[in-house]
Amino acid sequence: MELQLNRFLFNIQEFVDNHKITFNASKFTVSLFLTNKHLYNYSPELFLISEHLNYSKYPTSLGFTLDSEVNCGKHIEKIADKTRQRFKILKYPSGRDCGSDASSLRIIYTTLVRPVLEYGYQIFQVASPTNLRKLERV
Repeated sequence: MELQLNRFLFNIQEFVDNHKITFNASKFTVSLFLTNKHLYNYSPELFLISEHLNYSKYPTSLGFTLDSEVNCGKHIEKIADKTRQRFKILKYPSGRDCGSDASSLRIIYTTLVRPVLEYGYQIFQVASPTNLRKLERV
């Protein structure tokens, strides 16, 4: 499989050279999305423009952390951590000393917490039920 991928990358390199396009290979990351559990920890040695391409098990694209199991586990963990941190910020104005009213707390919630939970909610359709429960607990 590694040999075939390197051949494919060589063809891309030829195409790039013919069309005078440049790539910065140091910005590339390689990720594999496989259903074969035996290849879960496999990290191929791939090269583009004679440079080694970095392998990332959990790449991030447009704020989404992708995982090879396609169950949104890592992404949901990041969202849960981020919302917990923002809830800690929300605790101060709701405390006894500050004593904000319900309307201002709601505004703070809709400004700080809800956008994190709602961003890209469409991807959660493929999430496993156990991962969705992690979000419900937040």
